Amino acid sequence: MSSLPLTLSLFAAVALLLWGSLWGSFLNVVVYRVPAGLSVVRPRSRCPQCLTPIAGWHNIPVLSWILLRGACASCKAPISPRYPAVEATMAVLALAVGMPWLPSILDANPMPWQPVVAMLGEQAFVFTWLAIALIDADRFEVFDALSLPLPIAGLGLAAAVGDLRGVPWQQAGVGALVGGAGFALISWTYGRVTGREGLGLGDAYILAGIGALLGVNALPAVILAAAIQGLLFVTCTLVVRRRATVLAERGLASARHFALPFGPFLVVAGVQWLLLHRWLGTAVALWLPQ
Repeated sequence: MSSLPLTLSLFAAVALLLWGSLWGSFLNVVVYRVPAGLSVVRPRSRCPQCLTPIAGWHNIPVLSWILLRGACASCKAPISPRYPAVEATMAVLALAVGMPWLPSILDANPMPWQPVVAMLGEQAFVFTWLAIALIDADRFEVFDALSLPLPIAGLGLAAAVGDLRGVPWQQAGVGALVGGAGFALISWTYGRVTGREGLGLGDAYILAGIGALLGVNALPAVILAAAIQGLLFVTCTLVVRRRATVLAERGLASARHFALPFGPFLVVAGVQWLLLHRWLGTAVALWLPQ
């Protein structure tokens, strides 16, 4: 992006932020309606308290929540700050995913389709991952309607622009197989050994999608990062809120039985790899002897 004129770079960055915020607004709809079995298209967005349809000028991502002071324009019921937080997060992620592709998209004339497809494909994965993570964090459940299409989409993206992204279809295929089947085997083995379910098949579906998008080589780092961050989250929760209090609230006799959805941490690790692996690769190449 540094090779582009400053004005064009700023315009492209603002466009990506707006693009991401719009998808973030839709993401809030998906997270609310998919678990309820409702259509994500109809009816249009409405206040969950008074059921009044939300006017278009009251549905501007982030800005409307600020101007309305976090309350419904009709009934004044409070609107959770999670809504603008999701919109802002998706805006930043859309920008972060799109930035590496902007030079090859905007420098060429005519605009090449391959980097555009690569950028939109990666943004679509991040959008779906975030929806899966939010629902899983709320309900301890991964919905097949969101997770199962991802391995197929990843293989399609690899077939179309895999060489450009550095993840050819062979790596994507093996990644989907190893991520899905491997994690399903771990889940089955854990259940047989312990007699209880600890890892759901939904996590296997998530990992199959991660393997299809990022390739088989990314799986060890993603799984390790997810496990470490999940462990740190549990440790911080037990320390900050006091272990005895947390266990009593959940009716647990031991921290070994502390239940935690693993899907959100797989998603976080997958996004981290997607955003950082190109930068890390460049940094390592600079340090290696020529």
